[in-house]
Amino acid sequence: MKTVAIVYGTRPEAIKLAPVIVALKKTSNIKAVVICTGQHKELLEGILEIWGLKNDHLIASDFNRSASSTIPGLMVGLEKIFLDVAPDLVVVQGDTATATAAALQAHALHIQVAHVEAGLRSGDLWNPWPEESNRRIIDSIASLHFAPTKSAAKNLEQEGYGATTSITGNTVVDALVYASNVLNNHAEVQQQLESLLGFSLDEDFILFTQHRREGFGEGQTQVFRAILDLAKMGHRVVFPVHLNPVVRDKVNEMLLNQPGIHLISPQAYLPFLALLRKCTLIISDSGGLQEEAPTFGKKILITRLTTERPEVVESGFGLLVGYNSEQITKLVTSESQISQQTGIVSNPFGDGNSSNLIVSTIVETLGPDLGEMK
Repeated sequence: MKTVAIVYGTRPEAIKLAPVIVALKKTSNIKAVVICTGQHKELLEGILEIWGLKNDHLIASDFNRSASSTIPGLMVGLEKIFLDVAPDLVVVQGDTATATAAALQAHALHIQVAHVEAGLRSGDLWNPWPEESNRRIIDSIASLHFAPTKSAAKNLEQEGYGATTSITGNTVVDALVYASNVLNNHAEVQQQLESLLGFSLDEDFILFTQHRREGFGEGQTQVFRAILDLAKMGHRVVFPVHLNPVVRDKVNEMLLNQPGIHLISPQAYLPFLALLRKCTLIISDSGGLQEEAPTFGKKILITRLTTERPEVVESGFGLLVGYNSEQITKLVTSESQISQQTGIVSNPFGDGNSSNLIVSTIVETLGPDLGEMK
């Protein structure tokens, strides 16, 4: 029996790792141990339950501390659990403080690390910050690199990790396909959203999010100005407002009580998925939304200076627009830029089988005594 510890702390990690946990739990002679740091404590409720999963360990951490002290604090909590659980492999995802701390602590204890969504690169250590440096640190430690795309695999090969790299697709597609089927059986989710917003989701609306730290200041002001201008032009905008006080202060200054702009609290996964499926266009700086948009045939205007997911642009689903308010409004008002497809379509990030590919490689790596997936 081999023990695999899966560590997550944020909502995107929970969503992307849930299908991997399910696949691990279906594999004989593997004990899957789920560890949560609670990095997005307010946004994690109900995520794993969609897949019938629960946490085995929860770390009580203070995420109000500075960025420079979060990772060391997490490492202390993770060390105790790793010593108790004694995993043969630690699985992390993406580029968060949680993933970085788990990889560093596993490495310190001579435990192998598997990196889901390895190889993403923007080429700029300060954009996005600190995610770009986090993912490079994790990849330098990992024994297994699960690249979501050929481009990510090429980055890893150029950095000397080709022998440990597998192209798997992105597990976000696995999650979206599964959760979308769950949502189909919960009509009350859309009904509750429509009651909250005061309009039918079958009407046109733009889904907008903005939260990344590198965009704070003038960049954030420019993007919010574009949203304000679009609302004045008659576009309806739905904005689930991030909990970060810097975001909320700017929202209160520029967008509060503005006609056509629907400010709502961050939504649970299924309601947010309903918004994603129904919107006519996405404007966002979210990395996860760049991966999710193509699955439902949605175009996304990426309000960032760089993207570590060039596939969304190359596939035609994404446009990198930076922080220029005039460019954003011009693109939105051009009908050719917002045409949509319907239903789940071909995705440059995978076909929904990523988790099985990842677990198959883990089984091969940990030893021949492991059984097949049930």
